[in-house]
Amino acid sequence: MAEEIILHQLDTEFKERIAARFGDNTFMNCFACGGCTASCPVRRLEEKYNPRRLIRMAILGMKEEVYKSEFVWLCSYHSTCLNRCPQGVNIGEVCNAVVKIREQEKAAVEEVKKIDREFRRQVLEAVPGLSACFICGSCTAVCPEALLDPAKDPRKFIRKVNLGLKAEAFADEFKDICAIHFRCDSRCPQGVSISRIMQVIRELAIADGYSYPESLQMLEKRE
Repeated sequence: MAEEIILHQLDTEFKERIAARFGDNTFMNCFACGGCTASCPVRRLEEKYNPRRLIRMAILGMKEEVYKSEFVWLCSYHSTCLNRCPQGVNIGEVCNAVVKIREQEKAAVEEVKKIDREFRRQVLEAVPGLSACFICGSCTAVCPEALLDPAKDPRKFIRKVNLGLKAEAFADEFKDICAIHFRCDSRCPQGVSISRIMQVIRELAIADGYSYPESLQMLEKRE
């Protein structure tokens, strides 16, 4: 039974993205003659690996189906398909382009997953002024910790919190060494209480099972 194609699920820009990554749009010239499939060494081992079908799906915009195809990952670039193709379609390079696009998309998804909006909401509930920060740097300019070590930057820390980068904020040593001098509070043009934010972040980190970073283990009390 033929597979049903749902038009609104097609990614009409997918073939253009492949062409951009490939550096050539000649694969769109494919008219599904089957010359590639007939000469593909991988196809000889397993009939379900069909380069003609893969190229057709890519041109139609069946992105998910292409990504799920094992052939994309098994193509061994023998170039027999290229030598036999009357249109000069380089299927090996198309497969390579698809793999790179897929890896980029996976990386982008992982990046989005790092954002924890609930974490930002929790901090905002305790310190409503957090969102007023526009990273001017006044806090960093007067922070004693930042003067001793430029890597300890309250402005960057507040930015992480505002972006919802929970794991990065919890891993940042600045939250543990902030001595709450209140200089940042007095200099902030937006009235952001950074000292209070530090306290809240520490409490949340402890609640989530975090402790001092390894480099600051000496700060823990020992009996």
